[in-house]
Amino acid sequence: MKRIIRVGTRGSQLATTQTKQAMAEITDRYPDIQLELIEIVTKGDRLKNHSLATIGGQGAFVKEIEHQLIAGEIDIAVHSLKDLPTLIPIELTIGCTLKRKSPYDCLIVRDSAHNLESLPKGAKVGTSSLRRQAQLLKLRPDLEILPLRGNIDTRIKRLVEGNYDAIMLAHAGIQRLAVAEEEVFFNVLTSDECLPAIGQGALALECREDDHELLEILRSIEDTDTRKAVEAERAFLRTMDGSCTFPIGGFAKIEGETIVVEGMISNYNGVEMLRETCRHQDPIKAGQELGESLINQGANRLIKECQTYVKNNPLHTGRLMPGNY
Repeated sequence: MKRIIRVGTRGSQLATTQTKQAMAEITDRYPDIQLELIEIVTKGDRLKNHSLATIGGQGAFVKEIEHQLIAGEIDIAVHSLKDLPTLIPIELTIGCTLKRKSPYDCLIVRDSAHNLESLPKGAKVGTSSLRRQAQLLKLRPDLEILPLRGNIDTRIKRLVEGNYDAIMLAHAGIQRLAVAEEEVFFNVLTSDECLPAIGQGALALECREDDHELLEILRSIEDTDTRKAVEAERAFLRTMDGSCTFPIGGFAKIEGETIVVEGMISNYNGVEMLRETCRHQDPIKAGQELGESLINQGANRLIKECQTYVKNNPLHTGRLMPGNY
Protein backbone atom coordinates (compact mmCIF):
# COMPACT_ATOMS: atom_id res chain seq x y z
CA MET A 1 0.00 0.00 0.00
CA LYS A 2 1.31 3.44 -0.93
CA ARG A 3 2.52 5.48 2.01
CA ILE A 4 0.65 8.69 2.90
CA ILE A 5 3.05 11.39 4.12
CA ARG A 6 1.38 13.54 6.78
CA VAL A 7 2.55 17.16 6.84
CA GLY A 8 1.99 19.08 10.09
CA THR A 9 1.73 22.81 10.53
CA ARG A 10 0.11 25.51 12.60
CA GLY A 11 -3.38 26.44 11.48
CA SER A 12 -2.78 30.13 10.77
CA GLN A 13 -3.35 31.46 7.27
CA LEU A 14 0.35 32.09 6.74
CA ALA A 15 1.42 28.72 8.15
CA THR A 16 -1.02 26.72 6.03
CA THR A 17 -0.26 28.78 2.91
CA GLN A 18 3.48 28.27 3.16
CA THR A 19 3.00 24.59 4.02
CA LYS A 20 0.92 24.09 0.87
CA GLN A 21 3.68 25.82 -1.08
CA ALA A 22 6.22 23.40 0.42
CA MET A 23 3.97 20.43 -0.36
CA ALA A 24 3.71 21.64 -3.96
CA GLU A 25 7.50 21.50 -4.28
CA ILE A 26 7.43 17.85 -3.23
CA THR A 27 4.60 16.87 -5.57
CA ASP A 28 6.16 18.77 -8.49
CA ARG A 29 9.16 16.44 -8.23
CA TYR A 30 7.28 13.35 -7.02
CA PRO A 31 3.75 13.51 -8.51
CA ASP A 32 2.88 10.01 -7.28
CA ILE A 33 3.49 10.83 -3.61
CA GLN A 34 0.34 11.32 -1.56
CA LEU A 35 0.52 14.13 1.01
CA GLU A 36 -1.96 14.98 3.77
CA LEU A 37 -2.08 18.36 5.53
CA ILE A 38 -2.50 18.17 9.33
CA GLU A 39 -3.26 21.41 11.20
CA ILE A 40 -1.99 21.57 14.78
CA VAL A 41 -3.05 24.12 17.41
CA THR A 42 -0.02 25.10 19.48
CA LYS A 43 0.26 26.73 22.87
CA GLY A 44 1.27 29.99 21.21
CA ASP A 45 -1.93 29.89 19.13
CA ARG A 46 -4.19 29.10 22.06
CA LEU A 47 -2.84 31.88 24.27
CA LYS A 48 -2.80 34.73 21.76
CA ASN A 49 -3.35 37.40 24.40
CA HIS A 50 -0.44 36.28 26.58
CA SER A 51 3.13 37.44 26.34
CA LEU A 52 5.24 34.65 24.91
CA ALA A 53 7.67 35.36 27.72
CA THR A 54 5.15 33.74 30.05
CA ILE A 55 4.17 30.74 27.88
CA GLY A 56 7.45 29.36 26.67
CA GLY A 57 9.08 31.96 24.44
CA GLN A 58 10.65 30.64 21.26
CA GLY A 59 9.26 27.10 21.52
CA ALA A 60 5.61 28.09 21.96
CA PHE A 61 4.85 27.55 18.26
CA VAL A 62 7.12 24.53 17.77
CA LYS A 63 7.24 22.08 20.67
CA GLU A 64 3.80 20.52 20.29
CA ILE A 65 4.35 19.99 16.57
CA GLU A 66 7.68 18.32 17.31
CA HIS A 67 6.03 16.08 19.92
CA GLN A 68 3.59 14.82 17.26
CA LEU A 69 6.47 14.31 14.85
CA ILE A 70 8.40 12.21 17.37
CA ALA A 71 5.24 10.23 18.21
CA GLY A 72 4.66 9.42 14.53
CA GLU A 73 1.39 11.34 14.28
CA ILE A 74 2.90 13.37 11.43
CA ASP A 75 5.90 12.76 9.16
CA ILE A 76 6.99 16.28 8.25
CA ALA A 77 6.73 19.53 10.20
CA VAL A 78 6.92 22.73 8.17
CA HIS A 79 8.31 25.70 10.08
CA SER A 80 9.28 29.26 9.39
CA LEU A 81 12.94 28.65 10.11
CA LYS A 82 13.19 31.66 12.40
CA ASP A 83 10.63 29.97 14.69
CA LEU A 84 12.75 26.84 15.04
CA PRO A 85 15.13 26.75 18.03
CA THR A 86 18.80 26.20 17.21
CA LEU A 87 18.74 23.02 19.29
CA ILE A 88 16.07 20.51 18.24
CA PRO A 89 15.24 17.08 19.74
CA ILE A 90 17.86 14.41 19.00
CA GLU A 91 15.23 12.22 17.28
CA LEU A 92 14.59 14.95 14.68
CA THR A 93 16.50 16.67 11.91
CA ILE A 94 15.98 19.46 9.38
CA GLY A 95 15.38 17.35 6.29
CA CYS A 96 15.70 20.30 3.93
CA THR A 97 15.57 24.07 3.64
CA LEU A 98 13.64 25.48 0.71
CA LYS A 99 14.74 28.45 -1.40
CA ARG A 100 14.49 31.57 0.69
CA LYS A 101 11.95 34.31 0.06
CA SER A 102 12.88 37.89 0.95
CA PRO A 103 14.79 37.91 4.27
CA TYR A 104 14.07 41.58 4.92
CA ASP A 105 11.71 43.48 7.18
CA CYS A 106 8.88 45.64 5.89
CA LEU A 107 7.57 48.89 7.37
CA ILE A 108 3.87 49.19 6.52
CA VAL A 109 2.25 52.63 6.64
CA ARG A 110 -1.20 54.08 5.96
CA ASP A 111 0.11 57.21 4.25
CA SER A 112 2.02 56.60 1.00
CA ALA A 113 4.09 59.74 1.65
CA HIS A 114 5.68 58.20 4.73
CA ASN A 115 8.66 55.91 5.16
CA LEU A 116 10.96 55.26 8.09
CA GLU A 117 12.71 58.58 7.63
CA SER A 118 9.59 60.71 7.15
CA LEU A 119 7.28 59.27 9.82
CA PRO A 120 6.06 62.07 12.11
CA LYS A 121 7.94 62.67 15.34
CA GLY A 122 6.58 60.38 18.05
CA ALA A 123 4.83 58.12 15.53
CA LYS A 124 3.39 54.89 16.95
CA VAL A 125 4.98 51.79 15.44
CA GLY A 126 3.64 48.31 16.21
CA THR A 127 6.01 45.40 16.73
CA SER A 128 6.62 42.85 19.47
CA SER A 129 10.13 42.03 18.25
CA LEU A 130 12.97 43.34 20.40
CA ARG A 131 15.23 43.08 17.37
CA ARG A 132 13.03 45.40 15.34
CA GLN A 133 12.44 47.70 18.29
CA ALA A 134 16.14 48.23 18.95
CA GLN A 135 17.00 48.89 15.31
CA LEU A 136 14.07 51.25 14.79
CA LEU A 137 15.01 53.25 17.88
CA LYS A 138 18.65 53.33 16.77
CA LEU A 139 17.54 55.25 13.67
CA ARG A 140 14.51 57.05 15.12
CA PRO A 141 14.75 57.34 18.93
CA ASP A 142 11.64 59.54 18.94
CA LEU A 143 9.33 56.72 17.82
CA GLU A 144 6.86 55.12 20.24
CA ILE A 145 7.11 51.33 19.94
CA LEU A 146 3.91 49.51 20.89
CA PRO A 147 3.32 45.75 21.20
CA LEU A 148 1.55 43.98 18.34
CA ARG A 149 0.62 40.32 17.95
CA GLY A 150 -1.80 38.36 15.78
CA ASN A 151 -1.87 37.14 12.20
CA ILE A 152 -0.95 39.40 9.30
CA ASP A 153 -4.54 40.38 8.47
CA THR A 154 -5.22 41.31 12.09
CA ARG A 155 -2.10 43.45 12.34
CA ILE A 156 -2.81 45.28 9.08
CA LYS A 157 -6.43 45.84 10.18
CA ARG A 158 -5.25 47.47 13.40
CA LEU A 159 -3.00 49.76 11.35
CA VAL A 160 -5.88 50.71 9.03
CA GLU A 161 -8.13 51.38 12.03
CA GLY A 162 -5.63 53.96 13.28
CA ASN A 163 -4.13 52.13 16.25
CA TYR A 164 -0.65 52.67 14.78
CA ASP A 165 1.06 54.99 12.32
CA ALA A 166 3.13 52.06 11.04
CA ILE A 167 3.73 48.39 11.76
CA MET A 168 6.64 46.04 11.09
CA LEU A 169 6.29 42.63 9.43
CA ALA A 170 8.62 40.26 7.62
CA HIS A 171 8.50 40.87 3.89
CA ALA A 172 8.41 37.10 3.28
CA GLY A 173 4.99 36.83 4.93
CA ILE A 174 3.67 39.56 2.65
CA GLN A 175 5.11 37.70 -0.36
CA ARG A 176 3.71 34.31 0.59
CA LEU A 177 0.21 35.64 1.20
CA ALA A 178 0.37 37.96 -1.83
CA VAL A 179 -0.94 40.87 0.27
CA ALA A 180 -1.91 43.73 -2.03
CA GLU A 181 -1.17 47.39 -1.46
CA GLU A 182 -4.66 48.85 -1.22
CA GLU A 183 -5.21 50.70 2.04
CA VAL A 184 -1.58 50.39 3.17
CA PHE A 185 1.85 50.85 1.64
CA PHE A 186 4.96 48.69 2.03
CA ASN A 187 8.51 49.93 2.56
CA VAL A 188 11.05 47.10 2.45
CA LEU A 189 13.98 47.99 4.71
CA THR A 190 17.57 47.22 3.81
CA SER A 191 19.73 45.05 6.05
CA ASP A 192 21.67 48.24 6.91
CA GLU A 193 18.45 49.74 8.30
CA CYS A 194 17.18 46.59 10.00
CA LEU A 195 19.26 43.41 10.05
CA PRO A 196 16.86 40.48 9.60
CA ALA A 197 16.01 37.73 12.05
CA ILE A 198 18.02 34.52 11.98
CA GLY A 199 16.53 32.37 9.21
CA GLN A 200 13.90 34.93 8.23
CA GLY A 201 12.26 34.17 4.89
CA ALA A 202 13.30 30.50 4.86
CA LEU A 203 11.18 27.37 5.37
CA ALA A 204 12.51 24.31 7.19
CA LEU A 205 11.03 20.85 6.70
CA GLU A 206 11.70 18.84 9.85
CA CYS A 207 11.38 15.06 10.00
CA ARG A 208 12.49 12.06 12.07
CA GLU A 209 16.22 11.30 11.91
CA ASP A 210 15.58 7.62 11.16
CA ASP A 211 13.06 8.17 8.34
CA HIS A 212 15.60 7.50 5.58
CA GLU A 213 13.04 7.17 2.80
CA LEU A 214 11.61 10.60 3.53
CA LEU A 215 15.03 12.18 4.07
CA GLU A 216 16.04 11.11 0.57
CA ILE A 217 12.95 12.83 -0.84
CA LEU A 218 13.49 16.03 1.14
CA ARG A 219 17.17 16.30 0.33
CA SER A 220 16.32 16.28 -3.37
CA ILE A 221 14.42 19.59 -3.02
CA GLU A 222 17.05 21.27 -0.82
CA ASP A 223 18.25 24.72 -1.83
CA THR A 224 21.94 24.46 -0.99
CA ASP A 225 22.69 28.20 -0.94
CA THR A 226 19.82 28.84 1.47
CA ARG A 227 20.98 25.93 3.64
CA LYS A 228 24.53 27.28 3.88
CA ALA A 229 23.32 30.78 4.69
CA VAL A 230 20.91 29.76 7.44
CA GLU A 231 23.43 27.31 8.93
CA ALA A 232 25.81 30.25 9.38
CA GLU A 233 23.07 32.39 10.91
CA ARG A 234 21.94 29.63 13.28
CA ALA A 235 25.53 28.88 14.30
CA PHE A 236 25.87 32.55 15.19
CA LEU A 237 22.68 32.47 17.27
CA ARG A 238 23.69 29.22 18.97
CA THR A 239 27.06 30.74 19.93
CA MET A 240 25.23 33.71 21.47
CA ASP A 241 23.19 31.21 23.61
CA GLY A 242 20.27 30.66 21.22
CA SER A 243 17.52 31.84 23.56
CA CYS A 244 16.59 34.96 21.59
CA THR A 245 15.50 36.89 24.68
CA PHE A 246 17.47 39.87 23.41
CA PRO A 247 17.68 41.94 20.21
CA ILE A 248 19.77 39.87 17.82
CA GLY A 249 19.81 39.73 14.05
CA GLY A 250 21.89 37.97 11.47
CA PHE A 251 22.01 37.58 7.73
CA ALA A 252 24.35 35.49 5.59
CA LYS A 253 24.93 35.40 1.86
CA ILE A 254 27.07 33.35 -0.46
CA GLU A 255 29.90 35.00 -2.40
CA GLY A 256 31.53 32.36 -4.56
CA GLU A 257 32.95 29.76 -2.18
CA THR A 258 32.72 32.09 0.82
CA ILE A 259 29.88 32.57 3.33
CA VAL A 260 29.61 36.18 4.47
CA VAL A 261 27.56 36.56 7.65
CA GLU A 262 26.71 39.78 9.45
CA GLY A 263 25.38 39.87 12.99
CA MET A 264 23.96 42.43 15.36
CA ILE A 265 23.25 42.49 19.06
CA SER A 266 21.88 45.46 20.96
CA ASN A 267 20.38 46.63 24.17
CA TYR A 268 16.60 47.04 24.09
CA ASN A 269 16.53 50.63 22.77
CA GLY A 270 19.40 50.57 20.30
CA VAL A 271 21.57 53.00 22.26
CA GLU A 272 24.31 50.38 22.44
CA MET A 273 24.62 48.17 19.40
CA LEU A 274 27.36 45.86 18.17
CA ARG A 275 27.58 44.82 14.50
CA GLU A 276 30.21 42.63 12.92
CA THR A 277 30.81 40.67 9.71
CA CYS A 278 32.73 37.40 9.33
CA ARG A 279 33.75 35.39 6.27
CA HIS A 280 34.59 31.71 6.03
CA GLN A 281 34.20 28.84 3.58
CA ASP A 282 32.52 26.77 6.30
CA PRO A 283 29.10 28.19 7.30
CA ILE A 284 29.22 26.83 10.86
CA LYS A 285 32.65 28.32 11.48
CA ALA A 286 31.56 31.63 9.96
CA GLY A 287 28.66 31.86 12.42
CA GLN A 288 30.71 30.72 15.40
CA GLU A 289 33.49 33.21 14.70
CA LEU A 290 30.92 35.99 14.38
CA GLY A 291 29.40 35.11 17.74
CA GLU A 292 32.78 34.85 19.44
CA SER A 293 33.78 38.24 18.03
CA LEU A 294 30.67 39.94 19.45
CA ILE A 295 31.10 38.20 22.81
CA ASN A 296 34.66 39.54 22.95
CA GLN A 297 33.25 43.01 22.27
CA GLY A 298 30.90 42.87 25.27
CA ALA A 299 27.75 41.18 23.99
CA ASN A 300 27.08 39.38 27.27
CA ARG A 301 26.58 42.67 29.09
CA LEU A 302 23.94 43.72 26.56
CA ILE A 303 22.24 40.32 26.89
CA LYS A 304 21.96 40.71 30.67
CA GLU A 305 20.59 44.23 30.30
CA CYS A 306 17.92 42.97 27.89
CA GLN A 307 16.98 40.07 30.14
CA THR A 308 16.30 42.57 32.92
CA TYR A 309 14.24 44.69 30.53
CA VAL A 310 12.18 41.68 29.43
CA LYS A 311 11.54 40.68 33.04
CA ASN A 312 10.23 44.15 33.84
CA ASN A 313 8.30 44.65 30.57
CA PRO A 314 6.82 41.26 29.60
CA LEU A 315 3.81 42.71 27.75
CA HIS A 316 5.98 44.94 25.62
CA THR A 317 7.97 42.04 24.24
CA GLY A 318 5.25 39.74 23.06
CA ARG A 319 7.47 37.45 21.00
CA LEU A 320 10.91 36.81 22.36
CA MET A 321 12.46 35.60 19.16
CA PRO A 322 14.88 36.93 16.55
CA GLY A 323 11.88 38.36 14.73
CA ASN A 324 8.29 37.72 13.82
CA TYR A 325 5.89 38.03 10.95
